[in-house]
Amino acid sequence: MGSRIMHYCITTLIGESLGITDGSFFLGGLAPDLHSYMGPSNYYRTHFGFRNDEGLTETDYDLFERKYLVDDVSPFHLGYYFHIISDDIWKHKIYYRKIKGLEPHRKEVALQKNYRDFWRLNGKIIDHHSLVLQELAPIAVEMDEIDHQYFPQLIQELYRDFELKDEASNEDLEILDLTEVLSVIDASVRSCLRAYRRLTGEVSIGE
Repeated sequence: MGSRIMHYCITTLIGESLGITDGSFFLGGLAPDLHSYMGPSNYYRTHFGFRNDEGLTETDYDLFERKYLVDDVSPFHLGYYFHIISDDIWKHKIYYRKIKGLEPHRKEVALQKNYRDFWRLNGKIIDHHSLVLQELAPIAVEMDEIDHQYFPQLIQELYRDFELKDEASNEDLEILDLTEVLSVIDASVRSCLRAYRRLTGEVSIGE
């Protein structure tokens, strides 16, 4: 539910902490959002989501771990895992608080403000964390949940985010707050590193 740049930032910070430089790790950190090319109805599929009895979205971490985090774990699947963890944090700290409970029309307006703020925040986040664009290449990944043929489009969109990072960075934010967003990014990194420490007692992380 965060932007490409937010997820790229989170993946970069985790990679720096763990010494992971493999390009597939960064691609995995973006991959769940292939749903936007596959069709929005695939969000739950790519994010391992389901609705609980209260109508709220939850993430089936157990399913993901059983399918992709046993034996040798690829950097790609590790990045993918961190993406869905980060989306959960964004959902609880931002989306549920600012958008979810609104009546339908106001909710749609708030979502559009949210997406415009994503664009305005790109340059601010890139500059704050001194992010460097990695050269990413599409890979063939055998996952039931994604269609890897859309990787070139996803990568080009990330490149465009960097290329045009300053285009809207001076515009006022409408619904999000930079300090709050940076705090959520930091919280996501900490949560992902805790998950990694738990996993490393159960699996070996492949290169």
